[in-house]
Amino acid sequence: MHVFDSSGKTLKTYRLKDLQLKITDSRSFGFANRSDLQLALLEELGLTDGDGQIRDVAAAAPEEDGDIEAAVLHCGVAVTSYENHPDHVEVRLSDGTSVRGCALLACDGIHSAIRQHKHRDVADGDGFHYCGQVAWWGKTAVEEGSALDAELAKLAEENGMEDGNVSLAMMGTRARPGVFFSCEVAEGVHAWVYVLKEKDPPAANASDDLTRRGGVALTGDQKQEEMSKLLDGTPEIVRAIMTHASVDDVTRAGFFDRKNQTLSYVDGRVALLGDAAHPQSPMMGQGANMAIVDGFVAAQRLAAAMQSGTEGAIEQALVDYDSKTRRKDNTKVIKKARRYGEWGVSRNRVVSWLARTSMKYVPASTMLNEIVSGDKSNKKFTESLRKDLGETIRV
Repeated sequence: MHVFDSSGKTLKTYRLKDLQLKITDSRSFGFANRSDLQLALLEELGLTDGDGQIRDVAAAAPEEDGDIEAAVLHCGVAVTSYENHPDHVEVRLSDGTSVRGCALLACDGIHSAIRQHKHRDVADGDGFHYCGQVAWWGKTAVEEGSALDAELAKLAEENGMEDGNVSLAMMGTRARPGVFFSCEVAEGVHAWVYVLKEKDPPAANASDDLTRRGGVALTGDQKQEEMSKLLDGTPEIVRAIMTHASVDDVTRAGFFDRKNQTLSYVDGRVALLGDAAHPQSPMMGQGANMAIVDGFVAAQRLAAAMQSGTEGAIEQALVDYDSKTRRKDNTKVIKKARRYGEWGVSRNRVVSWLARTSMKYVPASTMLNEIVSGDKSNKKFTESLRKDLGETIRV
């Protein structure tokens, strides 16, 4: 990762070989596109057809999935509410139908309708906390042989990024605060984000357009106009990456988490997972990690409960999932992400200088430990699961 400040001055290059990070025996490090991960999950569950398209009840032939109770995936409908019963949970949908199951796992994001229903009677509310930053998100296709392709290749060669996977990080200065990050998530495709300070929160968008990440829908002309203003005076490589993106692949969103971090994740046979449970600023890079671990732990506990057949086992499995230690650890990560966001966009002379200086002089090993520090919560969560279930865990 090549690190520089918003004046264009190089601070440091963290090379993957220096980090000594191993994911598998054959792969040291890398980045993945979120949509690729989602597609891999759908394929594993058998929910794609031969052309890689999503199979759901609306598109299925009557003899396949005509019975809504038997269907696995329902697209185009939303959960509106639920009701716990002694032996099941009934879930009401936006099309007027309902489904039953032994448990309901809410993975419906920061605007979770299930969370809203669960906490509808909370006396002091369950409102959002605005973190004070907005982000421009996007992805850029780098055409082979283009000026941008040549510039990225030059950066890789000059800074010893031998594997050719060029990731970039820009630290703000007091004169121009803000944080930029870009990495290659697929061959020739860079995902990027530019984080800036914004006193007033942007309007939240809870539409079904998942590409907006909860942000505000802007026209192409609005995006181009606003981006040209915020890019004025930034390093050339930042301007090149952002301006080569299609306006359809760019969005703006505010960073939000929840004001109340003490609320339970579970109600009887209903459990909140991921951003529905603990939304957070991405400044610690833990949103997806925690969501995946939530899913793993909840699924393992429910599988063990169903196998036992004991009365009340489902409810107890979700009580065990709703660990106070997990919520406490998650809150630490969320508050740390808030601090990093504030520091990244600060105009305070001391804070700005310390951020850039630490990035320049801190050893790679120390930086790596800080990057993965948020995973301590995930490690403790899975260790608790293994302690409780032992060899019954299935992977």
